[in-house]
Amino acid sequence: MNTRFVRSAYALGLAALLLTAAGCSQPSSTVELTATPAPTVPVQTDSAMEPTPDPAPQTTEMTSLLPPATTMPEQALRALSPDDIRAELVRAMQALEQPRQMDITEAGLSDPALDVKNLYYKILADLPELRYAYDLTAETEEAQLTCTVRYMPYKTGQFSEGFAGAEVGGLGELIALAERSIGEEPVSVRLTDSSLDPDEMARALQQAGGGFVLCSLSADATQITFSAPMGYTLADCRDALAEAGRLADEVVASVVTPGMTQRQKAEALYDYVIMNVRYDQRYYSDRSGMPYESQTALGALRDGTAICGGYAHALKLLLEKAGIPCVNVTGSYYGENHMWNCALIDGQWLYLDATADRGGLRSRFLLTGDELSALGSHTWKREQVEALTLALAGA
Repeated sequence: MNTRFVRSAYALGLAALLLTAAGCSQPSSTVELTATPAPTVPVQTDSAMEPTPDPAPQTTEMTSLLPPATTMPEQALRALSPDDIRAELVRAMQALEQPRQMDITEAGLSDPALDVKNLYYKILADLPELRYAYDLTAETEEAQLTCTVRYMPYKTGQFSEGFAGAEVGGLGELIALAERSIGEEPVSVRLTDSSLDPDEMARALQQAGGGFVLCSLSADATQITFSAPMGYTLADCRDALAEAGRLADEVVASVVTPGMTQRQKAEALYDYVIMNVRYDQRYYSDRSGMPYESQTALGALRDGTAICGGYAHALKLLLEKAGIPCVNVTGSYYGENHMWNCALIDGQWLYLDATADRGGLRSRFLLTGDELSALGSHTWKREQVEALTLALAGA
């Protein structure tokens, strides 16, 4: 009796795409497998105060090429437990190979295809660095399990014949490509650095879009897709981003003068934001009546009203207009979801929180990570920010 179960498993950010691949060869003999349990690594996720609604899943018609058949093990394995199956899946994914066929007669699975798929999901949760193995199909025939793993082409170097995409070698280039390509259609991307981490790329793309557009990698990491928040079109978003850009240019021209140091520029722009933008209290009293713009730079720069996302997006835009690299940081402020900034000032990445300093406090301006952490007000995944800033500094 044949059973087949196919389902897409990995999605970066909020987009999901499907890539087809060939199956593995039939085995010639059987050996017993001793499981080597994989280490457990917790899944890391970002939280933002104002999440963008999930877009509809994306799909692609690309056909992937698997690693050459000569790299695939040919011996079948005797799997005595689900741990044995997991161990073989992890081994194959780490080696960018296809799993060997397994005899699961004694593995104790009630629904083999579904049970194996769930094992795969658990592997990706425990070992997110393996998420370049973005899909798995499982098929059983007379207690013989055959699994097919689909890998992101940038990891194997095997893109579809004739595939053309903008070459990207790092996180900074990925963000820049997303920023200049925002539109109705996805943009094809050919990642050239096989060491890039799928989760790090997903987090990096959250830096693009200005709070109006969600930029995501497709499931196979061959496209950047763009989604607008509910009630907006991408054309609306582009117009809003352009208006915010014009307003930011006016602010920079009014407060930044020739001869200013980077620190002086940052101070002038920070003071502008904390003194001219008020917090939109509707976030607490009438959230349904709060305009979406309050989560963006447009709310801060045009309306003078924003919540933390608007403060952070506005400050990032202003600093970048002044030639100062800046990223948004998500975490919590006294336990509440929050967004603030980290900027490169005179060769050092320093933290700024305009929302917390609104009204002119300036107590959280250009602090090191240790200094901000010592205040006890902010918690965040510091290593994720440091990975991003290190990549951007070296871009």
